[in-house]
Amino acid sequence: MSTSVLPRPAQETGPKRPKIVTSKQRVTWVSLALLVIVVVGVAWALSIGSQSISLSRLPGAIFRANEPDELIVQSIRLPRVVLALCVGAALAVAGALMQAVAANPLAAPEIMGVNAGAVLVVVLAITVVPSLSGAPTILLAFGGAAAAGVSVMLLAGSGRGRVSPIRLALAGVTASSLLISLTQVLIIFDENSTDSVLFWLVGGVNFAAWPDVRNLLPWLVLGLAGAFAMARPLNLLALGDDMARGLGQNIERTRIIGSTLVIVLCGAAVSVAGPVAFIGLIVPHIMRRLVGSNYAVLLPLCAAGGGVLVLYADVLSRYVKPPFEVPAGVVTALIGAPIFVYLARRQKVTS
Repeated sequence: MSTSVLPRPAQETGPKRPKIVTSKQRVTWVSLALLVIVVVGVAWALSIGSQSISLSRLPGAIFRANEPDELIVQSIRLPRVVLALCVGAALAVAGALMQAVAANPLAAPEIMGVNAGAVLVVVLAITVVPSLSGAPTILLAFGGAAAAGVSVMLLAGSGRGRVSPIRLALAGVTASSLLISLTQVLIIFDENSTDSVLFWLVGGVNFAAWPDVRNLLPWLVLGLAGAFAMARPLNLLALGDDMARGLGQNIERTRIIGSTLVIVLCGAAVSVAGPVAFIGLIVPHIMRRLVGSNYAVLLPLCAAGGGVLVLYADVLSRYVKPPFEVPAGVVTALIGAPIFVYLARRQKVTS
């Protein structure tokens, strides 16, 4: 009696497509958790400092400024908290957009040199033309971010097809190192500006003020609104270029608009807070693990998660060497560097 063996179905060898189905219940719980974490972080950040302020006095201090404690909260600590939330939201959403348009899990503003390019141009303006400030500084940051991002993509060989994660990471790290070195040279040769621009090497919100928030806010709203409106095109792009084209998606236009929004968000954030590292790399990966890859959900939660990470990094930076403070970028770099190494090792691609 003979038996026949049916052939096993061939296993898929191509890259796995990201899941875009998201559990509504999980999204609700993650959103509520982020809300609680934000409230706790805001109260913590407003209450600590060289002069401690009790939690019971915080609600009144936010809405009036009659006592010294209330003046401290309104003029120093509250703008610092608001700027941390805004900068984190901008960088995290920019990272998610960059990973989507580059189809690369290692793409991030700091990995691709976007932050370093913006920093170089801003520091160049401060050291050469000290009168530049406010909106012109933001425009200069846009120019530096755009030039650096385009240069890295060309260096990585985008003209030869989809850029691999390893090649893009190598090109970005090379460009970032060069741009940071040039920034250090500017600081060394202009000793009079050393104190005012030193924090540009790591980034932080230590010197936050309400004018910084006002300069950032319009560009942040523009960038976030544009990013949220691109949720459906990004979901189609995640299915692959061929399938996206088959569904009527103009992938070239999607990538151009997404890259423009990355420049707007990164340039605005860097112009007021410097290059706070690894926010755009860490937060999107964490949120994808929690809620999936549906960009209609992922992008808003990345904005909240980025704000939380920068806020808590700023709080922790005050405990490193009290009563002195270190920039929040130091804390985010300590967290992000090992995560970047872990993600790089997980990518089974060749250059």
